[in-house]
Amino acid sequence: MNKIIKYFLIVSVVVSTAMACTSQDDIYQKYVKKGGYDYPAKAINLSSERGFQNVTVIWEKPMDPAVKRAMLFWDNYADSVAVDYNDYADGKVAIKVGNLEDRSYTFDIVNYDEVGNRSLPAEITISPYGDGWLVSRSERSVTSARMEGNDAVVKMTKATDEMYYTKFRYRNRGGEWVECEKVLKPGENEVVFRDAMRGKRFQYSSAFCPAAGRDTVWRSWMTSADGISYQLDGKRWSVQATSGQVFSENTPEKIFDGKNLSGCRWHSSKSEATKLVFPKILAIDTQVSAGNEFAFTEFRFFESPESPSLRYIKSFTMYIGNNSYNPNDARYAENFGIPFLSSVFNTSSAEQVVSVSRGATGRYLSIVFIDSWNAADGYIDLWELVPYGYVPSQAD
Repeated sequence: MNKIIKYFLIVSVVVSTAMACTSQDDIYQKYVKKGGYDYPAKAINLSSERGFQNVTVIWEKPMDPAVKRAMLFWDNYADSVAVDYNDYADGKVAIKVGNLEDRSYTFDIVNYDEVGNRSLPAEITISPYGDGWLVSRSERSVTSARMEGNDAVVKMTKATDEMYYTKFRYRNRGGEWVECEKVLKPGENEVVFRDAMRGKRFQYSSAFCPAAGRDTVWRSWMTSADGISYQLDGKRWSVQATSGQVFSENTPEKIFDGKNLSGCRWHSSKSEATKLVFPKILAIDTQVSAGNEFAFTEFRFFESPESPSLRYIKSFTMYIGNNSYNPNDARYAENFGIPFLSSVFNTSSAEQVVSVSRGATGRYLSIVFIDSWNAADGYIDLWELVPYGYVPSQAD
């Protein structure tokens, strides 16, 4: 009896095992292709071009005539483009993909033969450039913009990295916006606006392209901080000097009379009691009404044309504001506010220029002379002062 039971148990196990194996074979059989899979040729010689918010993926058309089409996938196969190789007779495939973000993308090319077999994917990673990249590029800055006759001469800082061009537009004397014919290249920093309207702000824009990029991209127009400066007429301005700091007929208001002559200048005191007293201060009132104050950008100082030994101006500081300055204030450093500019002149030239890249606005102006090249006598001798600026309220 025991032998019979053992026999049936053994038979039962064998049958169960055979049935289990047959079931597993059936499951896997549908994944097995007789003779193995046919893989079409994989895409080769992949390359790319970077553009602004786009890329171009490039590869060779397969030599195998059985390969009829391809799919270009990106974003983990979420997006794709179908490619028909019949459209590329020259053997080179170039697919441009646009509307991309400023980040890296991985592209996969999968080839298909006429019966739908697919190749192994060919992969390439590309990074387009976009708004984030463009915003990170530094624009040029204006160093000066000044009228010379009927034209404006504008000087800019040097081109920054990946900058190719800078263009300009401005108002002409008819009040019309015109685009300047001259476009600055990286090695250039000066442009001329023909027949420009003085005192007006202008606009500029630069184009950028990365070293390995394809598209040159222009930034939005930027408006200059200052208007185009011009020579200001100071004949009606009042000028006061520190008490006792006038020699003979050389009174301080003559520095704005438009006459660069010996008899039309300001010379400080020659008195033994006051000639070495410093600071020597000129306090200037432009006498303009509220809202019409000037923004000052440049000053041209004229001294004796005859000899360097007669050019005395050495260190000085200038202040600009909306409160009048006291030319007798010994505590000027505390009371005059923040200096507009400071400079030290040499004696090599009768004309010397000081300027700023951003104008300062105010009705009142003060020049504080701190010392003199003539240390024995302490003289200051200013023949003419020519200011440049514009009226901000009229600049737009």
